[in-house]
Amino acid sequence: MNIKNTVTKTIAYAKRNGVGAAFYAAIERASLNASEKYEYHPLSSDVLKEQNLEYKRFADEGETVNFSIVVPLYNTEEKYLREMIESVTQQSYSNWELVLADASPSPLGVAKEYADKDPRIKYHHIEKNGGISENTNRALEYAKGDYIGLLDHDDILTPDALYEAFRVIKKSMSRNHLSGYKNCPIRLIYSNEDKFEEDKGTKRYYELHAKPDFNMDYLLSNNYICHFTIIRADIIKRMKFRPKFDGAQDFDLFLRTCCEAALSMDMASGQIAHIDKVLYHWRCHSGSTAANPASKSYAYEAGRSAVDSALKAAGIDAEVTDLPHLGFYRVNYLPDMLTCRIDVGCVGGKLVNKKNKVAGGIYQKDKTALYKGIPLGYSGGLQHRAVVQQDCYAVDIRCMAVRPEFTSVYEEVTGLKYIDTFNAEKSADDRFQGLSEEKIIELSFAVCNEVRKRGLRIVWDPQVIKRI
Repeated sequence: MNIKNTVTKTIAYAKRNGVGAAFYAAIERASLNASEKYEYHPLSSDVLKEQNLEYKRFADEGETVNFSIVVPLYNTEEKYLREMIESVTQQSYSNWELVLADASPSPLGVAKEYADKDPRIKYHHIEKNGGISENTNRALEYAKGDYIGLLDHDDILTPDALYEAFRVIKKSMSRNHLSGYKNCPIRLIYSNEDKFEEDKGTKRYYELHAKPDFNMDYLLSNNYICHFTIIRADIIKRMKFRPKFDGAQDFDLFLRTCCEAALSMDMASGQIAHIDKVLYHWRCHSGSTAANPASKSYAYEAGRSAVDSALKAAGIDAEVTDLPHLGFYRVNYLPDMLTCRIDVGCVGGKLVNKKNKVAGGIYQKDKTALYKGIPLGYSGGLQHRAVVQQDCYAVDIRCMAVRPEFTSVYEEVTGLKYIDTFNAEKSADDRFQGLSEEKIIELSFAVCNEVRKRGLRIVWDPQVIKRI
C-alpha cells in the first residue's frame, strides 16, 4: 500500500475512533507491512497440462461439472476486460461458459470480439443499467451451468481455479455416493485470494488473504469469503441478488446461502467448502474498494444491513453495530447468544494478563492459544480476527458460559461446580486456584469436546475480557 493511502486511512480511522486507537492501528499496520514476505508463485505449464489431461479423462467419461462464470460489465477499461476474459479462457479445466452482461451505454466491442471467437463466451448487452445486483441477476438468467462462479469485471482468476473447484465437488459426490451434480451437497465454495497492482507492465501481488475453513460467526462479523466464490446454480438462482444491498450484494448472498444451512442444519457439515489456495487476484487501482476501502463507505453500511437481515430471517433478535475497522461488525444478541442461537453450545471470551497482553481464551485443536502475546489494543492483523466474534475449537473455562442443559455435563467432565464465568463481573475464580495452565486447558477442552459431540458450535467473543 502506498504512503498516501496509508496516511488517508490513518486520518480517517482517527476521526472515527480517536487518536489512541489510531495510534495502535498504525503501529500494528507498520509491523505487518514490515513483516510481509508474500510472493505469488504461478503454477508451471507442466502442472497445468497435467490438470488439463485429467479434465479430459473425466470429460471422456461424461463426468465433468459445467461451470458458469457470470460477470456484469459497465464501461470496463479495455485492458482490464481483456485480462479478465483471458484468465477464464486459460483455465486448465475446460467445461465452462463465461456470461458477460454488459450494461454500458454502448456495447463493449472487446467483449463481443471474444464472444465471436469462443462459443463458450456468451455476450449480452443490457438495454438498461439496473445497478450491480440487477445486472448480475440478468447474467444469472443466461447461465446454464451446474455451478455458478462470481467474477468482477477487472479481476483475474488463476488458471487452476475451476480445476480446484471441480476436485472439491467430485470428492463430495464420491464420498456421498451420488450422481448428477444438481444433487451435490456442496452449496458454496470459496478460495484464498490476494491483491495485485500494476506498475509499468509489472504485476505486484500482496496482502495474501489466507482464509479459515467455514466459520459462521466470523462471516457474521465480516465478509471474509469474498473471492473466488462458486455457488450451486439452483441455490443462487433461487436466492438472487437483492438491489437494496448494492455495495454488499455478494455479502448478502453469502450470508443467506450459509445461514440457510448453518443455522438450521448440523453446522453446515460438508456444504460450505474452502479451497486453501489463492485462486483469485483482486485488482487495486485508484478508486477501487481494494485499494481504498473508504471509497465505498456505503458498501459497509449495506453490509451491516445484510447481517441484520440474515439474522432477522433466521428469527434471531440482535443488534448489529460497526466495529472500528470498516466492513467489520459486531452482533449483540438480545438477551444473549445462548438464548438466541440454538446452534451454539458454548461461548467464551478473551483472557488478558497483567502486562495488558492477550494470554489466551481461544484455542486451536493442538491447544495453541490464538493471538497470545499481542497487545490488547491490537486487532490481530489485516483481517482483525483478534477483535471479532468467531467459531473456534475451544474456549477457556476461566471465561466460559454453556447452555443450561449442559451444566451437568460441565460438572461431570471437570469435577467442578458450574459457574458462568463469561457473564460474571468478577475476574478471578477461586475454583481454579492451584490448577496449572495445562490442567485448566485440559478441562476447557473436555467441556468443548462434549459440546462438539452434540453438533453445536463453540463461539469466542473477544469483547468479553477476563484478567488473569
